[in-house]
Amino acid sequence: MALPLTHACLCVILVSSFVLWLDRRLRRFPMPPGPRGFPIIGNALQMPQEREWVKFTEWAKTYGGILHLSIFNTHFIVLNDAEVIADLLEKRSAIYSDRPFFPLACDLIGYDKFIILEPYGPRLREGRKFLLNNFNTRNMTAFHTVQKSKVSLFLRKILEDNANLRLHVRWLVAAIVFQVSHGRNITDFNDPFVKLVETTNEDFALSVRPFVYLVDSLPFLKYVPDWVPGTGWKSVVKERRRTLDRLRDYPYEVVKQQLAQGTAQPSITASVIENNPNPDPKEEELQKTSTSVLYSAAADTSVSAIESFFLIMTLYPEVQNKAQVELDSVVEAGRLPDYGDRDKLPYIDALIKEVLRWNPVLPLALPHSLMEDDTYRGYHIPKGATVLANSWAVMHDPALYPDPFEVKPERYLSDQGALNPDPRQFAFGYGRRVCPGQLLAEDTLFLLIASVLSTMNITKPIGSDGLPIDVNVEYTSGAIRRV
Repeated sequence: MALPLTHACLCVILVSSFVLWLDRRLRRFPMPPGPRGFPIIGNALQMPQEREWVKFTEWAKTYGGILHLSIFNTHFIVLNDAEVIADLLEKRSAIYSDRPFFPLACDLIGYDKFIILEPYGPRLREGRKFLLNNFNTRNMTAFHTVQKSKVSLFLRKILEDNANLRLHVRWLVAAIVFQVSHGRNITDFNDPFVKLVETTNEDFALSVRPFVYLVDSLPFLKYVPDWVPGTGWKSVVKERRRTLDRLRDYPYEVVKQQLAQGTAQPSITASVIENNPNPDPKEEELQKTSTSVLYSAAADTSVSAIESFFLIMTLYPEVQNKAQVELDSVVEAGRLPDYGDRDKLPYIDALIKEVLRWNPVLPLALPHSLMEDDTYRGYHIPKGATVLANSWAVMHDPALYPDPFEVKPERYLSDQGALNPDPRQFAFGYGRRVCPGQLLAEDTLFLLIASVLSTMNITKPIGSDGLPIDVNVEYTSGAIRRV
């Protein structure tokens, strides 16, 4: 005999309550604090749709350096404190190095096959080993030759046409990375390699923004037929997957064909193919995905940092003047700065740090995922939780960086104990997911900044009335901040 509906509902409530009570008893520790959510949906209605890092920083004033949020059945742990980030993502990296699984970006598009979102495991370690073996000090001499050649061309471009500075910056990064990665001479920004990566990067930034796609919280939505109203996002996903597949295959196959014809230029991809000419399918897929991400990883991140440099120079002419005085004292007239000058240019080095800190390229570091249950400071952090390091909050923490919204390279030039730590430890990711191309990115930024400041002055644009035009300091609100 079936139970009456009221009795059945009462049973469900009692069982659910018992499960929740048992879960709390087994955990023994509470979740980290955070804003109170709603039943079932959690904090879904409270999540900001842009500039998430700012809202997280505000919440940290109430709830502390580690806070908990949830959307449906997904837990988010936001780290707003440098010590907490170090304790979890660095010291406990063995269990905090996975990536969260985004149903849309990973399952439907395929970004989880690329190092940026690949799950932690043997394949990821092999891919990172491949990249780190190529971006090492032994190879930097060859890379420096490429960088110096492209920076010289960049200087000429902006002297002849400074109205298109943004385009020239994007060309510079593409020209350096594609020469190194695929032996590709990028003459202009319409190169098919560049356009392909630019499209892929735009797709990726849109695909991984947290709290935007409902399918990431309700994965069953991927099974809803395409003809159902409201599923227009599925056609977008299919197009993004086709673009990603082409990024994986096309540049690699071009170099492979050039090697067969004897026309390939020296590059990382050419070396990979020559060292393993007959890979099995799994090996070749790893080679393709590893080489294809080199420019993808550098494109928006390096461009963002370079654009911030030019903006800072217009807003802080006194900083520009101090940097130029130092350069004039070290670099003889008639030559451009070189890598051998770097140790003699402490102010330039401090300026690079401040560029990376003042406008973090990735305000929220790419998310980590916890691989097993953990306990920290009396709080329970569940397996599978998405862990977000709020790098912006750390690099704008007045307890670490006095006057955090001002550009002050001098802050790194005196011994102030725990104040003003090197921001590069927060700018390039954390633990076992640190950016493997950091060395190449830093060297490019140094050579560009030193060369530009040695050859020209950067000022605000002048209007028709002969007066300076105010500069827009608003940044985009995407995953990667752009001027």
